[in-house]
Amino acid sequence: MGKPISLFSGYSQRENRTTNYCLLVLKLLYEENPRYLAEVFSTLLGEDIGDHVGVTFRQQEKKNSSVPDGLIVQKSLTIFLETKNLDWFYDEQLERHLAGLEQSSPGLKMLIALGSFEDGDNSRFAQVEALCKEKYHGEIRFAALTFEDFIGALQLPHLPKTLVDTVSELRAYLDEEGLLPSWRELLDVVNCKKSYEEILATHVYLCPARGGAYSHARCGFFGMYRNKRVDRIADILAVVDVESESSVIMKWKNDQNHKDQTLKNTAIENVRRRWTSDNPARVFLLGEFFETEFIKDSRNGMQGSKQYFNVAHLGVQTAQDLAQVLQGKTWSNFQSSDT
Repeated sequence: MGKPISLFSGYSQRENRTTNYCLLVLKLLYEENPRYLAEVFSTLLGEDIGDHVGVTFRQQEKKNSSVPDGLIVQKSLTIFLETKNLDWFYDEQLERHLAGLEQSSPGLKMLIALGSFEDGDNSRFAQVEALCKEKYHGEIRFAALTFEDFIGALQLPHLPKTLVDTVSELRAYLDEEGLLPSWRELLDVVNCKKSYEEILATHVYLCPARGGAYSHARCGFFGMYRNKRVDRIADILAVVDVESESSVIMKWKNDQNHKDQTLKNTAIENVRRRWTSDNPARVFLLGEFFETEFIKDSRNGMQGSKQYFNVAHLGVQTAQDLAQVLQGKTWSNFQSSDT
């Protein structure tokens, strides 16, 4: 027998806690108004399922042999949710879920795989999708959704404030657990004064892999700072830690269009030519640079080696777009952090 959804779940495993919190928010939406839940799933699945969520009331509706004065109808709806904090889905488990759905009561049936899909490639679910279409004749729907998809669908424009706050708290939890790609919306501004020309020529920034002053959070964009302004911005393709030519670790890979070994080889070559310290090197592999003028308008220069800016509200997708938007803007207009 399964456990009820609760604020105090008692689950020790992260995946179980994540599932509990996601289901809890869906439950709260339903209890406030069944239409909220219908809208969320309609958004997630790309089809209107409003008639399947909650009770509907009709009157004088003709049936095969009669016309009742009134009808109160509750259609059957069954959704299986498989949650993974990492992209560790495997077909055998999902196929067992499909078999379980087939044996459930008649009505609308769906299987949702909710997880973190960094590369955006859902072709891995081709076998599951084929089973839904061929073995189950389209009677079971399947959807692979990211946590970002899930949170986006929950953010209905007409929710009461209590639910808006609850959705915000769930977003904060998912972000803290590393399940939302918030790094894509961060600009890592780095003091490049001492090695500016070399970074510009190689599209590679080197710093120590260890040490608080040089410890970098994962970000989507790299900003070159000197003379109280950021004047170049690039996409961060990947970050590689190189201890030796035989000890190379892919710390982050933001752009899936590049092969791991190609990125590692580039990192090793730059460390071989440019790194003079005995300590391990952290290698930022950067895309094309785009000119901008993002001005530090406060007194004095940049304190420390780096500064982060949240650019989520700008809605940009590429370094080129970000460079254009930041042209002529000042730091005081943006949320920033050095940690």
